[in-house]
Amino acid sequence: MFTDQECFKKQAMVMARNLTHDFYEKKKAVKDILSAADPHGFSWIGAGKNEVFCTLGTACQYFAEQRRERVVPPVEIQDEVYEAQLLARDVCLVICEYLLNVTPETGKILSEWQRKTIIVRQDEEGKCFISHIHASNPWSFMHDEKVFPAEIGRRNFEYMTELLRQKKFQEIRELTKRQNQILFHMVQGKTYPQIAAALGITERTVRYHVNEICARYKVSGRKQLMAYLFEQVLTISEEHLTS
Repeated sequence: MFTDQECFKKQAMVMARNLTHDFYEKKKAVKDILSAADPHGFSWIGAGKNEVFCTLGTACQYFAEQRRERVVPPVEIQDEVYEAQLLARDVCLVICEYLLNVTPETGKILSEWQRKTIIVRQDEEGKCFISHIHASNPWSFMHDEKVFPAEIGRRNFEYMTELLRQKKFQEIRELTKRQNQILFHMVQGKTYPQIAAALGITERTVRYHVNEICARYKVSGRKQLMAYLFEQVLTISEEHLTS
């Protein structure tokens, strides 16, 4: 007997969420993640160029190999949204959207939205199966005059800055006190005018010190400097800097 419509929708959303977390958290083998695949037909379209699979076997083989090669780094899933729509009494479409952040310990900087649709089928006994998965990294997510390379770079820079801001900091010994003060405010995401106002100096002076720091670490510009700081896992103490 078919499950009640609302119960079916809820079960489909739970299956979609579990599959998403199991896939990215890597706590289960790929074959176990896909244990609920529909025996009457399964397909998976991934975000990658060659990730189109029309059988369960080819999907399992590909993603198992991807797992062994550690192609996808550990990620955290945030801001999840799952919505279910009934296409028929026995077919439910789950629309998924979530933010993927590469975990800090990987030393990599990547943050991106992913959208995914999952089709779940139930049989007459009320048992549910996953029939189709389609994942995409939405380049068209950009609006107005924003373009993918520029927008993804801006978003990754903001994510990197946020990771730095969450850390406790300590002074970098080879830099002057003023340079450390400027770095501290940069890590807080402040603009050059905001840093100048906070420290009671001119914007020109701020830029001079930033250029000096960039020259010391052989980086070009603020974004590369922030990337260097993240890689070095630096910590600057606000209490020390303002004392």
